[in-house]
Amino acid sequence: MRATRTGSAGGGGSADRIGQDRGIRRGAWRLKFVAGLAGLAAVVAAGCGDKGDGLKRIGPRSTPYLTGVPVPEGFSLVEKNTEDYESGAQRWARHLYRGHAEQAVVRNFYREHMPLMGWTRVSEQYVKGTLDLRFENASESCTVQIAPTGFFNRCTIQVVVQPFSRNSMEPPARRPMP
Repeated sequence: MRATRTGSAGGGGSADRIGQDRGIRRGAWRLKFVAGLAGLAAVVAAGCGDKGDGLKRIGPRSTPYLTGVPVPEGFSLVEKNTEDYESGAQRWARHLYRGHAEQAVVRNFYREHMPLMGWTRVSEQYVKGTLDLRFENASESCTVQIAPTGFFNRCTIQVVVQPFSRNSMEPPARRPMP
């Protein structure tokens, strides 16, 4: 049976209460729906990373600036802070790249892509906000320095490639004792 309003204009009968109850229930339903959508959006946003650590992944530029050394997409060469020399089969280069990515994402990029180019990771250091990765191959060493600039996930990458030779007969140099 449907409740209808009867009586005088200011009567305030039970039909008014039924209408108010429906309005309260409708408002509560809307609140639950909006809260559910917000929760769903939070879950989806948290699960958007490609890796288990929740970080984005970036790919390499289609054409690297240095042969055999990948550069993340979206990073460009800062020419005024870049130099390279080549003589015969040896090269020396210091390149600076600037772009937008989290420092950890860039670190993961180099951890993943340098071995694909024939490099072996030798060391990794994090000192005062700057991350240094060192790689070696048969004839060169490559140091990758990743430093945040502090604005909108912007960071710089400095890549230094230089000739390298490790004689298997010669042990690594020892530091003199004081």
